[in-house]
Amino acid sequence: RCLVEEIGVPLARLGGVLLSFPRLLTLRAEDVLRPVAGFFRDEVGMSTEALGKVVAAFPQLLAMNVSRHLRPTVQWLCAVGVAPDKLERIIRQHPKTLGYSLDRNLRPKLHYLCDEVGVPRDRLGRLVAAFPQVLGLSVELNLRLTVQYLVEEVGVSRARVGKVVATFPQLFGLSVERNLRPHAAFLVDEVGVPRERLGRMVESFPHLLAYNLDDNLRPSVRYLRDALGVPQGRIGRLVAAHPQVLGYSLEEKLAPMVDYLVGEVGVPRECIPALVQRCPKLLGCSIDRNLRPTLRFLEDEVGIPAALLGAVVAKYPTLLGLSVDRNLRPKLDFLRHEVKVADDALGQIVVTCPQLLAYSLERRIKPRYRLLSTRGLRLGLHSMLAPTDQAFYQRYGDGLASFPAVARALLPSDDSATGNYYWHKDMAALAAAAASA
Repeated sequence: RCLVEEIGVPLARLGGVLLSFPRLLTLRAEDVLRPVAGFFRDEVGMSTEALGKVVAAFPQLLAMNVSRHLRPTVQWLCAVGVAPDKLERIIRQHPKTLGYSLDRNLRPKLHYLCDEVGVPRDRLGRLVAAFPQVLGLSVELNLRLTVQYLVEEVGVSRARVGKVVATFPQLFGLSVERNLRPHAAFLVDEVGVPRERLGRMVESFPHLLAYNLDDNLRPSVRYLRDALGVPQGRIGRLVAAHPQVLGYSLEEKLAPMVDYLVGEVGVPRECIPALVQRCPKLLGCSIDRNLRPTLRFLEDEVGIPAALLGAVVAKYPTLLGLSVDRNLRPKLDFLRHEVKVADDALGQIVVTCPQLLAYSLERRIKPRYRLLSTRGLRLGLHSMLAPTDQAFYQRYGDGLASFPAVARALLPSDDSATGNYYWHKDMAALAAAAASA
């Protein structure tokens, strides 16, 4: 009665729970069961329904002593950086976590991850919260073999492997022989990723190694080749540059994006293969949250005719990945109000050379305009922005030595930083998809 009404074990699962752990029948409700249940409710914040599911999965929890075992383990988890609001999720996802010995299992395991693998200590809590199963894996039979494979065969840098597994600790749950090695062979032999670039690719997106070969990766490669027309010989380098492209859903992301670019934006169908090769990140953007607002901005505020938007996108697709509020609009305001570019000329300029809007406002546009202004010179946008720093400052300044002085007079800002490009926001979604694959 206590198991069902107070602890929340589903009645339909009670028989199986007692069969798997018959010792439950010998545990007194007052002395053992209720104190354990009270600990999970009052100190962990777990509901009765959640506790019942945890006990059904791992009934041995109810036999553990609160003061000698459960509370010290929970306190240790918080001490290594697990957020208190993540404790319930960890226990529900992997209830055996609380059954491991602190001295024989938990502390040595995290010592290995930090001191030998190189996982930053400030990321331990998030690592455990993301993949608590790592606490039950053997250092010698699982963790060390995975790290050795990533470094010695895949080519992940020894200095960066700690951050790789901190980013995606689920790698430790994948078998080297059944998962990791077949994935690496597929990427090199079938996709065409250059072997020397495999390690860097995994460093940038380790989640790719968790996607199902037949359900996810092979269909994505076929779609890029057969539906979009990307030459087989180019797919490997495309994936090496942006491995996330193989994680996008065909039905929910890739096909709708191509239909939108061709059908609504007006990108010529024959330009799609080149567009995808030049800017595969564009395929991960949201049509409604990113592309439509950007195209509306280009048409309404920059002054590009709707009929020419497709040609502009085909010529420079990266433009659609730039944030309107953080990137494009500040540049437009500066060009209009400071550089005094006429409204009717701006759209024509961008149609001719759309990459002008991709140059950094703080590191390229402002310093060059400032230098020209001090010299009483006025150039067209293309002449002002297109030349390399070396060519520009040798011609209009005192060589490259003048560039730092000009740049320091401004507040530097890197337009490549997260937030200025829409595709930075898709990493979390892809990571979640890989973790559940």
